Amino acid sequence: MENQYHVLVVEDDTYIRKVLRHTLKAEFEVTTLNNGIEAMDWLEAGNPVDIIITDLQMPYLSGQDLIRTIRASSLLTQVPIIVLSTFTDSATKIACLEQGADDYMIKPFNPLEVKAKINAILRRRGSPQPTPAPGNKPTY
Repeated sequence: MENQYHVLVVEDDTYIRKVLRHTLKAEFEVTTLNNGIEAMDWLEAGNPVDIIITDLQMPYLSGQDLIRTIRASSLLTQVPIIVLSTFTDSATKIACLEQGADDYMIKPFNPLEVKAKINAILRRRGSPQPTPAPGNKPTY
């Protein structure tokens, strides 16, 4: 798994987390978390990630707040973010993209399309993020 891209899925719906993990696990290392607070704790612990998939409506820290927090971090600012949401209005889509999301997909979604979008974004990005040496965790 060392040379695989690492996908972080932040989603409070257990079923959607399972569907995405099942669809992506053959090609990517996948970590799934329930909400934005768990995601930030995990990222701040120094875990490397190549792309983040996030819902918008989550407890504790919304997807939009998560996007803003990630984009404010000097170490995470370049990590691509794809939003998966039930919100279909243009204002929400535009706000997410302006806040730093790289793509926006509406639920229900085709998991194979999510996988294709991940591949397209990562293809332009290059190699997977290196894993930090043990005991050498980055500061955010």
